[in-house]
Amino acid sequence: MVRRGLAVLFGAVLVAAGLTVVGASPAGAIPPPPGYPIRGVDVSYYQGPSLDWAALARGGAKFAYIRASEQDGQPVPNNNPDPFLATNLAGARANGLYAGAYHRARPDLSSGRQQAGVLLDFAPYTVDGRTLPPMLDIEWPRPAWGLDDCFDMTPAQMVAWIEDFVNEIAVRTGRQAMIYTNTNWWNPCTGGSTRFAANPLFIANYSQDPPPLPAGWPSFALWQHAAGAQIPGSDWATPDLDVFNGGYAALAQLVGGPATSLLATVNDKYVSAERAGADPLIASRPAIGSWEQFDRIDAGGGFVALRSRINGLYVSAERAGAAPLIASRPAIGGWERFRVVDNADGTISLLANANGKYVSAEKAGAAPLIASRTAINTWEKFRAVQPPPLVTLLASVNRRYVSAANAGAAPLVASRPGVGSWEQFDQVDAGDGFVAFRSRGNGRYVCAEQAGAAPLIASRTAIGAWEKFRIIDNADGTTSLLANANGKYVSAEQAGAAPLIASRTAIGTWEKFFRLV
Repeated sequence: MVRRGLAVLFGAVLVAAGLTVVGASPAGAIPPPPGYPIRGVDVSYYQGPSLDWAALARGGAKFAYIRASEQDGQPVPNNNPDPFLATNLAGARANGLYAGAYHRARPDLSSGRQQAGVLLDFAPYTVDGRTLPPMLDIEWPRPAWGLDDCFDMTPAQMVAWIEDFVNEIAVRTGRQAMIYTNTNWWNPCTGGSTRFAANPLFIANYSQDPPPLPAGWPSFALWQHAAGAQIPGSDWATPDLDVFNGGYAALAQLVGGPATSLLATVNDKYVSAERAGADPLIASRPAIGSWEQFDRIDAGGGFVALRSRINGLYVSAERAGAAPLIASRPAIGGWERFRVVDNADGTISLLANANGKYVSAEKAGAAPLIASRTAINTWEKFRAVQPPPLVTLLASVNRRYVSAANAGAAPLVASRPGVGSWEQFDQVDAGDGFVAFRSRGNGRYVCAEQAGAAPLIASRTAIGAWEKFRIIDNADGTTSLLANANGKYVSAEQAGAAPLIASRTAIGTWEKFFRLV
């Protein structure tokens, strides 16, 4: 497959077959592959300055990648930087889409580090719960460039260039860059490199069947599965259609950034989008899980909207507030807007735009939340709680993720090319400048066993002296962990081949990690 360039679906109406393009024939509606319900789009200046992002959101798009730059960032005739970057980013965000920026690479012109810097200069990355990781678009050169398929570079040169790019993104943002590519380009041009499995993959393959993956990746994050229909007013641009590999909670995790949870003061329970959002919100949970996390979105005019991380839908005061709150709406309307009221005791209350009434945890929290009260009392007070940041640790020495192997039954080791629950940790404030890491694999805290003489393992139910670590920020953008248990640095021993252990008195290569949120 030869891809003509990243582009965007100019959609308006969601139909059973897929997204229909305004002004296009029904044949332009291309269904997403079965089993991938979360759809997105991507765009560059080829689609012009007047994309209807509100129509895209109504049509079902949940995310967008937008071109920021191409080549080396120097002024050239082919619109570099992308002249519509700011307009498209603003349009996507204003309509509730997760949005990210990408750079189309020219490895023959300048270093990966320089071009990564260009991308971040044009589109600064923000950890705000709305921005997708910066993306590298690495694929076939345009014919006019006069290069062979691999930019006249050897596989070793290409791998070094890509590593230079993604490392600069990691150092400057704390995130792994998304990589867009195609298997038929990647395998020959990188020599089948497996060194980038830690980077989320955006695979290009026009098919209804899951695509063959490039060397090293066990799965993909995004899939560009089809070209769409011609955009009205364009003589040639045919946009591409994308899907996400996972559910809404996984998409929110890819985006990163702080979530918000609401703790009802009346019963000290967290507000939950019950049954993954199928039931109304209720203050019923003693701890924060995926059903209890929301993105707080600026809805304009002093209002906010709450988007559930479990299903990607906005919380609505249904029936103009006459029915309980439920995470049910794909876009922000009048019923999805709330005003946050700061109370004198440090709590907050939510005033629904739908009917001008306060949201109440009815029956002291035993009944669903509903916008029913004209004044603030105990049932109408909540605390906004930010869940502990979810982090992954990527060992600098081998570019593998630290895993609480065997669901935490085995010591931590930097062994995994991708991220699952064993590779995820809640970073918990342990006081006095220390943190603790709680494994998502088993819910236990990482311990420097035997006062640091034994490997790290996620084995403890509470935080004690052996479970505390101090985060050291290194000048090169990496992080090191100093164990409270013995005052030594955590090392990915034997270049990552052996378990992590707090054994080193100084920071070298084995003691450096990228701490990614």
